[in-house]
Amino acid sequence: GYLSAMCLCRAPDIFHVAVAGAPVTSWDGYDTHYTERYMGLPTENPNGYRESAVFDHVPNMRGKLLLVHGLIDENVHFRHSARLVNRLIAAGKDYDLLLFPDERHSPRRLRDRIYMEQRISDYFVRHLGTA
Repeated sequence: GYLSAMCLCRAPDIFHVAVAGAPVTSWDGYDTHYTERYMGLPTENPNGYRESAVFDHVPNMRGKLLLVHGLIDENVHFRHSARLVNRLIAAGKDYDLLLFPDERHSPRRLRDRIYMEQRISDYFVRHLGTA
């Protein structure tokens, strides 16, 4: 999810459509055990945290973004997507949002997985066309 969102924002001439599933949007709001092992503390590496956050790159986005998130995700909390949506709105960027109220980081129920995969497939066909 993080890489999809970041590619759309940092390389808008190359990436035109992205699906970001439960994206980390700012590393200062993710699991400190994992993040600080690679990035150090936010106070020691403020530039690294700022540059690696999707937020500051949103104004560059020109493509289509589908955000997908389970509302009971205990790995990447929904606030990551919510904060990104706030930045997208502030920048006047279009986005689409697919929420799963009873799912975690990735839908596990067969019904939800089928629905998600169909929506993702339809999204790419609609915005990229068919070969």
